[in-house]
Amino acid sequence: MEGFFPLFDRPEAGADRPTVVIFDCETTGIDRQNDQIIELCIQRGLTDDQDDERPVEVKTWRLKPVAPIHPQAQAVHGIALEDLEACPGFAEVAEEIAAAFAAADVVVGYNIAFDIEMLQAEYARCGKPPLDFSTKIIVDALRLWQQFEPRSLQNAHQRFVGNAFEAAHTASADVAATGRVLTGMLRAFALDGQNWQEIATKGDPYSR
Repeated sequence: MEGFFPLFDRPEAGADRPTVVIFDCETTGIDRQNDQIIELCIQRGLTDDQDDERPVEVKTWRLKPVAPIHPQAQAVHGIALEDLEACPGFAEVAEEIAAAFAAADVVVGYNIAFDIEMLQAEYARCGKPPLDFSTKIIVDALRLWQQFEPRSLQNAHQRFVGNAFEAAHTASADVAATGRVLTGMLRAFALDGQNWQEIATKGDPYSR
């Protein structure tokens, strides 16, 4: 792929330094079937370490969608349709993007399943084969965090209320605990006094 990752080819089998790429998508919304990617960034390497013989390289594509940008999505990423008027459609850069992933041994993201699904939907939409992630090691930083710092109701109660609670996982106990946890969160995150619509926007399980 000319102009991107020019210094290092895919490592040979058994190489000590696998090629790691990190990626993220911004989209018109969260509907995998109808929404589209409007910005995609791929970084080769984890950090910009000056002692690393293989410096970090970054490529960002902005893409013109056919789908409208949902207001909730625009509030998150700040990208408007008019910002994308001169940008290519996904199909025009699909091969370039595919080549960047083909060069990777390890693919990293945050809540990566969403981004992979949006990518695959774009390839299907433009009639191209899906990306093959079957040979890649996939690392989700969000899931890793959740594994090492669990986010169960018990964990949340300990953090935001200050103690564990009995009878966990009975419906009545969990309901009461959730109320106490939310009260503690509103204090901890300085959300006391905000209206419920504002709080709901920040806590919407269907937003990115």
